[in-house]
Amino acid sequence: ALDVTIQAQILRLIASLQEKRDIGVLFISHDLAVVSDIADHIVVMEKGLVVEQGAPAKIFTDAEHPYTQKLLAAIPSGKAPESDEVREPLITASNLKTYFQTQSGNEPVKAVDDVSLEIKRGEVLGLVGESGSGKSTFGRSLLRLTPITDGNVTFDGIDVGALGRNDLKALRRRMQMIFQDPYASLNPRMTVYDTLAEPLLLHNIATRSTLDAAIKSLMNDVGLASAFAKKYPHEFSGGQRQRIAIGRALATKPEFIVADEPVSALDVTIQAQILDLLKDLKDEYGLTMLFVSHDLAVVRQIADRVAVLYRGKLEEVGNTASVFDTPTSDYTQRLLAAIPGKSAA
Repeated sequence: ALDVTIQAQILRLIASLQEKRDIGVLFISHDLAVVSDIADHIVVMEKGLVVEQGAPAKIFTDAEHPYTQKLLAAIPSGKAPESDEVREPLITASNLKTYFQTQSGNEPVKAVDDVSLEIKRGEVLGLVGESGSGKSTFGRSLLRLTPITDGNVTFDGIDVGALGRNDLKALRRRMQMIFQDPYASLNPRMTVYDTLAEPLLLHNIATRSTLDAAIKSLMNDVGLASAFAKKYPHEFSGGQRQRIAIGRALATKPEFIVADEPVSALDVTIQAQILDLLKDLKDEYGLTMLFVSHDLAVVRQIADRVAVLYRGKLEEVGNTASVFDTPTSDYTQRLLAAIPGKSAA
């Protein structure tokens, strides 16, 4: 649950305490890249059984058990998507400021501080930075889910901040969000059917006579069996709940989606499945996406371009390969240096 720089600090602290106090550490994790940085010996468990164990070098380079191989195959490859296509901007933030007043009434918290950024039609823009850097607030500000303090947002030439209630409702159909925690964002008292039906009916996309077919099609698109339609969120795994949340976001057939840390709470194999799903749906639906994450390895795998935020300000933006291979900002360099798993490479 930690961003990459804080994670690196905690790992160094654990290693330091282990050496200083001469203690043994059982380090439990679903993140194999982190495990490779800290472990002297690795044990792999599947369904309550130990299926493989050994030194990190052996596990990462010569895994024998199919489950271990599956785990390793699911680690983000770090290969950036290839795209040289020139696209027009779909959504533009100009000198965007989103401030929050403190209880003391003194200096406000400048969550987003004078950020100008374009997101091009059909691209995935990765937005990275430490916790508290303003990533989620920026995404919510684009959708007008959080009131902005100054600046403006235009979507396909429309001034989002100037829209009245009815016009904003119409625009909501074209702009949607996938939240970080599907267990919190999904109504626990609504079945999958009702969860997907709500936006379809609200925006007059389906009628009562066409609703069943529309929901079945959505569930198929996100890899859920239609037999699950009458189940509730608590009956699903984390990955399945995120599929439901993605289906709800896609129900209106939007052009733009903000994906706010959509895989951060998932283990590595489920994470890989959801990333593959998002990439497939992007192509199928022709989506433009802002992908918010603190996991740089994940961002490198899915993003066409990357923007880096630090304390509410835009530090760097560029195509994925250039930001990762030749970063110009000192802060970006520190983020990249903190990525776990280099010892396993």
